[in-house]
Amino acid sequence: MNRVLTLLCGTVAAAGITFAVIAQDHGQPDKPAVPAKTDQRVGDPYPFDTCPVSGKKLGEMGDPVVKVYDGREVRFCCPACPPKFEADKTANVAKIDEKIIKDQGPLYPLKTSVVTGKDLPEKPYEFVYGNRLVRLGTESEKAEFTKDSKKYLGALDKAVIAAQGEHYPLTKCPVSKEEYGGEMGKPVDIVIADRLIRLCCADCKKDVQKDPAKFIAMVDAARHGEHGKSDHPEGDEHASHEHGDPHEHPDHDHN
Repeated sequence: MNRVLTLLCGTVAAAGITFAVIAQDHGQPDKPAVPAKTDQRVGDPYPFDTCPVSGKKLGEMGDPVVKVYDGREVRFCCPACPPKFEADKTANVAKIDEKIIKDQGPLYPLKTSVVTGKDLPEKPYEFVYGNRLVRLGTESEKAEFTKDSKKYLGALDKAVIAAQGEHYPLTKCPVSKEEYGGEMGKPVDIVIADRLIRLCCADCKKDVQKDPAKFIAMVDAARHGEHGKSDHPEGDEHASHEHGDPHEHPDHDHN
């Protein structure tokens, strides 16, 4: 009898282990890993006012088509252009990079690597991240930059504000046309394409994000205007056509 009981207990125990294993295998499944979202913009919006495929001015064919590729925002003149861009995305992104480096290079705020803090060599390593020019001492620093890009882009923003803030060319918000300070309080500084754009309040950010090239052009035209203080530059031969018409001003209501 004891032997039978022992065998029975062993069988039950073994069955329990088996059932436990089955229960574990068929229990709540592990939550699948959430892939990184590549359809969310990283860094700056697309800074130019022309389509990278057709060369046409954005807005001429209706609202621009906005696409995000691996975190990089690109704007097109019409739905027919993204497929053409994607057909050779690597080459087309490289063309945008070249254009960004040429445009932002003269305004780059640091003579040191944003990663190491060391002086940049005569020919630094350059790349574009989130429509933003970045200069590093060597290519090996890029991995550290991308690991914490938000931190380093923030450091670049602070450097731009420090470099351009003292002699900022506008005396009024380019969105609302309100003078800085007063009832609106302390101005809000944002940085796009290595340009400081000073706003009267945070509500104006959405207008700049909607059409960044327009406001980049306004700041550029003012910076090149007489004494750099013109809020409504007239006939500035240095104003970049690439960044839109500096005379266009959106309606804006803070109420």
